Amino acid sequence: MEPSRSFSEAGSGRATGLHASLHSSVSREWTEPHLHASQLVYPLFVTLEAEDKPIAGFSPNMQWGVGDGAEPYPGLIKHLRELGEKGLRSVMLFGVVKDKDPEGSMAAADDTPVIVATKAIRAALPEMLVMCDVCMCEYTSHGHCGVLREVAGDHEDVIDNERTIDILADVALAYAQAGAEYVCPSDMMDGRIHTIREKLDQNGFRHVGVMAYTSKKASTMYSPFRAAVDSTFTGHRKRYQQPVGSILHARQALARDESEGASVVLVKPALFYGDIIKEYAQRSVLPIACYIVSGEYVMLQDYAKRAGDLESVLKESHVGLLRAGASILITYFTPELLDMIPKWR
Repeated sequence: MEPSRSFSEAGSGRATGLHASLHSSVSREWTEPHLHASQLVYPLFVTLEAEDKPIAGFSPNMQWGVGDGAEPYPGLIKHLRELGEKGLRSVMLFGVVKDKDPEGSMAAADDTPVIVATKAIRAALPEMLVMCDVCMCEYTSHGHCGVLREVAGDHEDVIDNERTIDILADVALAYAQAGAEYVCPSDMMDGRIHTIREKLDQNGFRHVGVMAYTSKKASTMYSPFRAAVDSTFTGHRKRYQQPVGSILHARQALARDESEGASVVLVKPALFYGDIIKEYAQRSVLPIACYIVSGEYVMLQDYAKRAGDLESVLKESHVGLLRAGASILITYFTPELLDMIPKWR
């Protein structure tokens, strides 16, 4: 009997040889997912201040000002028009306000920056998909994602889930009425997808999608974001955001959000959670989004500066998320990626 041979001894190795498929730049691309501009969502921070202002420690991201002329958000509209010419299709808005209170009243006020900016973008750039973050952390004086209540014998206030989801549904409706085509509840309350979906449907907004933050971890990766929204938050959110090491909570949340009428499910943060993205893609019939959050942005940016190769760092990190199963990438690197993607073809 002829002894078995190793691959190197066998020479040709037709079944397992890789060099032929790697030789051509064209055939290398056959095996990779391709990132399209339509898959990118650009997160933006909007304020009622007159001037546009860079965010310290989070450059070149901006707090976009409403301006002082007849047309609101002139700097933002100019910025988005330029990116639109490069293929940008979607933005996600976060509000930054000074008038914070325990109830987060500014979240749905007529003059809140998200509503003013949504109307401005839809008027100036009607082809742009506007998505609005639905949460209370940017608007509450305590910085939590919902209304708090006292519980006898507990050492800290806890989230009032039912009061919070009623408020969130009102916020989502206000954003839909302003022109948002997706509302994106990031609060992590139980039952909020059902309540929001019902509220939208009852008021003639069945066509407005709900992007559910389904796997949102109590992560250390959010600090630059909190600075960007002038958050007053102290403490932790471990009583309503999921443990960073748990996949069981992510599975339960997927079943919950799908059953309640989510249009898209989201994984946040993204880079350390490819296993959850992959499992969602295998289990769910819904599109999977992931959010490369502010701390991940800073990490990638810092490493790219050390490596001297931002393009390679962004391609590897973002395409890796597509490979895991995501089809929507919410990323602060959207402007850079719009310049890079054409070269990857």
